[in-house]
Amino acid sequence: MELLPFYSILGLSVITTIMFLIWRDKNKPAFNILLKAIASFSFLTLGLVCTFVNNNFNYGVMFILIGLASSVFGDMFLGYKEFKNEFEDASLYSGFGAFCVTQCMYLIGMILIYDFTIWAFLIGAVITLVILLSEKMMKLNFDKFRIIVSIYSILLMTVLGQGIMNFALIGYSLAGLLFMLGFIFFALSDLILSFIYFRKDSKDILTILNLLTYYVGQILIATAILFI
Repeated sequence: MELLPFYSILGLSVITTIMFLIWRDKNKPAFNILLKAIASFSFLTLGLVCTFVNNNFNYGVMFILIGLASSVFGDMFLGYKEFKNEFEDASLYSGFGAFCVTQCMYLIGMILIYDFTIWAFLIGAVITLVILLSEKMMKLNFDKFRIIVSIYSILLMTVLGQGIMNFALIGYSLAGLLFMLGFIFFALSDLILSFIYFRKDSKDILTILNLLTYYVGQILIATAILFI
C-alpha cells in the first residue's frame, strides 16, 4: 500500500499537537479553541486517510470514524469552558455528552471489528465503582456532574476493557495493539482531566499531561485503522 499520505498526515497531526501544547495561552481562550480545533481535526483526517490507504472500509471502521468526529465536537465544547462565563457548566455537559457518543461509537466499532465480550462491561463497571468510591480520597468533588461523570466513566472504561480483552483473547495484531494503547492513553487523559475539573488544587502540569495523553491516544486509534 502507498503510505506517503499516511506519513504526511501523521506528521501533520504530531506537529499540530505540539504547536497546540506550546502556543496555548490560558489568557487567550479563543486562540486556544482555534489551535485545539486544528489539532483535533488532524487526527480525524488521519483516520480518514488510513481508511483510504487501507481500502478496507466496513461498518466497524465507520463507527470508529464517527467516534473521532464526535471527539472534535467534544474538544470544542470543553474548550469553551475556558471563557469562564455563565455557559461554563453547559460547556462541560455538552463536552461530556459528545465524548459519551465517542465512546459508544468506539465500543460498537470494536464489537463489529472483533467480537463482543462481557468482560469489557464488567471491567468498566468495576473501575467506575472504584473511581466513585475513591472520590473523597482523591480530593475530587463531582457534585452536580456526578451522574454524567458516572455514565461517561462506565462507557470509557468499557471501551478500555474491550480493547484489552480483544488483544488478550484474540491474540497479537498490530491493529489490536494500537487500539488497546490508544484506549489506555485516552483513559489516562480523562483520569487526569478529572483532577483538573473536579479538584481545587490542580497543577498546570496536569493540563499538559491531559492534552498529551489525549492526542497520543487519538492518533494511535486513528492509526490502528490502517492495519485492520
